[in-house]
Amino acid sequence: MLPGAAPAPIVQPAPAGAPWIPAAVAKLDADLDAMLSTAAALHGAHYGVLAVDAASGEVLYDHAGNDEFQPASTLKLVVGSAALDELGPGQHYHTEVRSLGRGRTLVLAGGGDPTLTAADLDSAARAIAANGQRTYDEVIVDGSHFDGVPYPDGWTWDDFGQDYAPIVSALPYQENLVHLHVTPGTIGGPALVTTSDAAKVLAQSAPCDGAHVALPSIESFATTGPSGSTDTIDVAPVLDGCPRLIGSIPAGAAEEEIDVSVEPHLYARAAFVKALHAAGIAVSDDAPPRDYTGPGAVVVWQRDSPPLSELLGPRFWIPSDNLFGELLLKELGSAENHAPGTTQSGIVVEKAWLSSIGVDPATVTLADGCGMSQYDRITPRDLVTILQHDWNGPSRQLVLDSLPVGGARGTIEGIAGTPAAGRVFAKTGSMMHVRGLAGYLAPQQHGAVTFAFNVDDWNGDYPSLAALRAQVLSRIVADGT
Repeated sequence: MLPGAAPAPIVQPAPAGAPWIPAAVAKLDADLDAMLSTAAALHGAHYGVLAVDAASGEVLYDHAGNDEFQPASTLKLVVGSAALDELGPGQHYHTEVRSLGRGRTLVLAGGGDPTLTAADLDSAARAIAANGQRTYDEVIVDGSHFDGVPYPDGWTWDDFGQDYAPIVSALPYQENLVHLHVTPGTIGGPALVTTSDAAKVLAQSAPCDGAHVALPSIESFATTGPSGSTDTIDVAPVLDGCPRLIGSIPAGAAEEEIDVSVEPHLYARAAFVKALHAAGIAVSDDAPPRDYTGPGAVVVWQRDSPPLSELLGPRFWIPSDNLFGELLLKELGSAENHAPGTTQSGIVVEKAWLSSIGVDPATVTLADGCGMSQYDRITPRDLVTILQHDWNGPSRQLVLDSLPVGGARGTIEGIAGTPAAGRVFAKTGSMMHVRGLAGYLAPQQHGAVTFAFNVDDWNGDYPSLAALRAQVLSRIVADGT
C-alpha cells in the first residue's frame, strides 16, 4: 500500500461464479498477449504468467508456465504450505530453561522460536526468582534442536549482517537483530551510536578482538559528514567476528535507526543474564556461552509460541520474514527425523510433499526456505499447483487470511486504485533482477482464479513493472464487466 492511502475493501475470492466461456478465454488470451509482448517494462526479461480457474483447474492464460524462474520470496509459499500439511496449523515452537549441576547452572534451550523476545526472558527470570534460589554459577545455551549452520547455500556474502539476513539458529532472540540509534557528531569525527539491547557498540579504537566475548558487539566505523551530504550508513558484509557499521551521516541530520544481525546464542545469553540480574539473581556475565547438548535436567520455565495458524500471515507471509522461513524449514526436518533440524532434511520433506500434491520435484530446485538463495528455481505451474492444493484443502481460509492483499494489506505495489485493489491475495517476491507474485484473484463476475506471475533476468524499473502487473491482473478481475 502507498503511505497514507486508505485500504481498499477486501473482496474474498469466491468458490463459484459465472463460467468462463471459450470466447471469453480467447479474448483474455489475446488481450494479455498484447499487453505483455509489447511491454517496455519487460524488455529483455524472462517472464512467465499462468492463470487457472480455481474451481475447475481450466487454464485461462499460459505464457512460459513450465519455465523455471528464480522465485525470490514466492518460494515462501512452498515451506508455509508444506508446514500446514506436515506439521499442522497447531504447530508451535518450544523454549525452556533447565537447571542442572545440583541447581548451579541454568540452560537456556532453544526450539527455533522466531517470536522469542526480551519480555519472554524477563518472564523466565521472574519465574526462576520465584523459586527462591538467587545465585547461579553460569548460564549456558542449548541450540541442539537445529544444526549449527548459520546460512543456507546460495545466500550472497553482502547480505550477511543485514537485517533481512540474520544468522539462523535454534535459539533466535529478537529475530537476532540489535537495534542501533545513529546520530551525527562533529564533522569529520565519529557518529554517535547507541543501543538499548543486550549488546555493545565498539568504537574504532576498540576493535572486536575477543575481549568482549560475553556480549555481542558491533564495531562502529560510522562517521559524521558535512551538512547536506549523502547519508551512507550501512552494515558491512561480515563472515565472522563482529558486524561493522560503516558510512557517514550528515551533520544536523535526524537520528537514524538501523538493525544489525548478531550471533544469536551470544545475544540470547547476554539478554537472559541481564534479565536475571534485573530479577535479583546473581550469575556470572563475563564468561562466553557454551552450547549444551546433555540431559535435560529440571525444567524451571517453558514457553510455547503461538501456533502456526496465528503466525503464518502476520509473522511470515505478510512481512515476508526470511528468518521465519529458514526456521520453519529446519523444523520440518527435525519433526520428520526426530533429530536436529537441517536445511537439507527440511528440503527432503518438502520434495516428498511436493511430489504428493502433483509437483514434479525435478522442476524445482530448493536451497533454502525463504527464497534468498541464488540456487532456488521453480515454475509458475508449480506455484499454481501448490496454491490449488491449498484452495482445495482444509486450509483455504487460513491461507487467504495469511496472504497480503493488494491495496489493502501488505506490500503488493501498484494495485491500489485499480480494479484489482482488494481482490489480489498473493505472496510477493523481490530480489535484484527478480520480481514475482503468486496467489488468488477475486474476479468481479467469475469464481476465484489462481495465478503466478514470475519475472527474472530483468533490468527495468519496478514502478513500470508493478503497473503492468496490475494491468494484467485487473484485466482478469474485470473480465465481463
